[in-house]
Amino acid sequence: MSKPYLRLLAVLVVVSTGGVSRAQQADASREMFGELRLIDEVVVGQEQDTHAFTESKQGVSEVRDVLGKPTRVIPNTNDVGVYVTYRLGKGMGLKANGAYVLQVEYPEDAPRTMFVHNRASETSRGLYTGSTVGDVLRGRYVHSNPESLQYPLSGKHEQFQMLFYLQDKSFSLKVPRDQPIKRDVTPADGVPVIISQWKAKNAPMSEGAAFSRIALYEVVDPSKLKLSINYPPGDLPRRHLFWREEMSDGIVNGDDPGFKNDVDWYAAKANLMQFLGMNTYTIDMLEFGHNQGWDTTPGGPNWMNASKTPKRWENVLKMLKDGGYDFTVLPYYEYAGSVGGNSPGTRKFARPLSDEEAYTHITWSEKAYADVTEPEILEDAKKVLDLTINRWKDVMPFTGAWIRPRPSHMPVSFSDSALKKFSTDVMNGKSVSREQLRQRGEMYEQYIGWWNDQRQKFLVALRDHLRQAGNEDAMILFTADASEPGVGIGGNTVVTDDVAAWQQLASAKSLEINPVAFNTVLEENRYLKALLAPHGTWGKWEWEHSVPSADPANYKETEGVVLSYPFNRMYTVSSPETLDAYRSKAGLGMVRHFCLNENEMEESIGYFVMDVERTGAHMMHAEVTAVANGDPIYIGYLAGHQFNRGFPHYARRFNQAYLSLPALPSEVLNDATSDDEVVVRSIRTEGQGTWLAIANTGMAPKAEVVVKLPAGGNGQVTDAATGKALQAEGGQLKLSMDAAELRSIHIR
Repeated sequence: MSKPYLRLLAVLVVVSTGGVSRAQQADASREMFGELRLIDEVVVGQEQDTHAFTESKQGVSEVRDVLGKPTRVIPNTNDVGVYVTYRLGKGMGLKANGAYVLQVEYPEDAPRTMFVHNRASETSRGLYTGSTVGDVLRGRYVHSNPESLQYPLSGKHEQFQMLFYLQDKSFSLKVPRDQPIKRDVTPADGVPVIISQWKAKNAPMSEGAAFSRIALYEVVDPSKLKLSINYPPGDLPRRHLFWREEMSDGIVNGDDPGFKNDVDWYAAKANLMQFLGMNTYTIDMLEFGHNQGWDTTPGGPNWMNASKTPKRWENVLKMLKDGGYDFTVLPYYEYAGSVGGNSPGTRKFARPLSDEEAYTHITWSEKAYADVTEPEILEDAKKVLDLTINRWKDVMPFTGAWIRPRPSHMPVSFSDSALKKFSTDVMNGKSVSREQLRQRGEMYEQYIGWWNDQRQKFLVALRDHLRQAGNEDAMILFTADASEPGVGIGGNTVVTDDVAAWQQLASAKSLEINPVAFNTVLEENRYLKALLAPHGTWGKWEWEHSVPSADPANYKETEGVVLSYPFNRMYTVSSPETLDAYRSKAGLGMVRHFCLNENEMEESIGYFVMDVERTGAHMMHAEVTAVANGDPIYIGYLAGHQFNRGFPHYARRFNQAYLSLPALPSEVLNDATSDDEVVVRSIRTEGQGTWLAIANTGMAPKAEVVVKLPAGGNGQVTDAATGKALQAEGGQLKLSMDAAELRSIHIR
């Protein structure tokens, strides 16, 4: 198929997709991306156009008619590592660092789980529809906390869309790990695309991956990608949206990086943030305690391990400043005490309650400990902040610091020094032994409470240190949950709104699962109980001390320190009581824990990491429901690899509305709408008017919702996200709302 024909196809041809024309879809894309030029496409059923088509095993996929269109389907079997691949844009003038859009059309006719891998930007996203669970049902390393809800299916061919910036070099199929990396695909070689899926036992509700078209577009004018954010007036505090990536930095590290200039990679992230409407830039300063690209002078390797790229952080900050990005910065620290030749962290002041050498069997995570009861550790942490934040406060504004200890990084310490401090502070000088605490009686509970107080004081001291250095209103975001998937509610639980279906499935397919009703989880407050419970442990290990649970009640009256609330599934955001437990004077902060799904394709396409999310408007269902039930002022994402969104229209819609609301306390207005699934929260200000956050928590659109405006709501009413005037009559506003949509309203 020639390129001229492809260009005409993008402009002229109208193809039915369940009632929505290709032209209508193009209009929606144009609103986000501006003008797009079609570079190449795969249309299933046009067999003469192979695009280097390959399969993991010949015949693993088949072409069927699905919703009136030829569609390639990978049947859901227990074969492992199943995939199909294509190559788009080969020899068609693709440019490194250019902005492109990968589009995959798929049918929403049945529950399906599938994964899209874009090797040209080393970015992958999973999508799942209907009652499927998305993440791997039974992970080899962790439990994914699966949830199965009966989400509606559109009955149409829908569009997955990924904005990406083309790397200088990338991989074709297999991504290696723990071996010399050689990237052999250049822009001239095109964009390798892989569609894959789990084996059936890990996606038992799925009817297999399916797609009818894959297309590659060029963004003609990347300057038009930036989403306009209508922030509240300058004297009102802003909300924050951000992400952090777990396994992506190999793209710019090693002997054969994907970008010739590593700052280009960080600039691509900044551009993606602007496109999605996110405003707080986060990258790692410490990963499992190790320096990720900043200058340790003064200090040197005896204090903190040196980075091979010590100017990287400085260069990234200057890129943000020179690029005029309207961001604040929130660097991320997996702090374990400094890791150097003779550093406070490496000297391991902390010790377990038992006589064992280590808290856990994860030896590579126990190279250093940060004992928060030791003054030397506090000074050590302050030094890290000095060299990564305070040194650069005049280059970019900092929101604060995001601290997330991994296993045994900030453990409960039972050292002789800690025991002596506890004796002085709590026991009136009475000596305390580890043997006494091993009885796990009242004294042990007192000790854990005392240690939690020490951690709180440690974090407050770091907040004060940042502020005293001139970082006005700097905060500490503390994530106590060290896991990727987030805290689970126990065993092989699957939370579902159809227990009978899962019981039948478990019996028919010999699945070791325990279906639990969604409403039961909420009624019994199981998630909050799990969040506050000590970490489970086994054998001689002390996981409950290695990764101490969050103690949000200890921060209720603390300003400037936020304990992040872990969310992912709908049951994690559907209880106002659970969300409120984490609220403090600093507000509510939430972080989504994506399940890493590590190596679940069993090496068929190399090292595998996958973030999975729902499709279309339902992708933002958890965030919208969280606003309705808790109204967080910080929302972050712990991504498994490179962060992106497969349905950016809905992310942008939410983000634009969310950031137009001031970061101030809100209250639910009871009986404010004509629909019980639509929740209204009110934010009142002095002299600036009232903002309303209106959240449709339902799975379906609402044709006409009547919103009763609060007293005095007869003034000027505008859509806060866009500034557009709205018509309100008799103190009421009528809105049509999409499923899982957030609207922001300003009344003056």
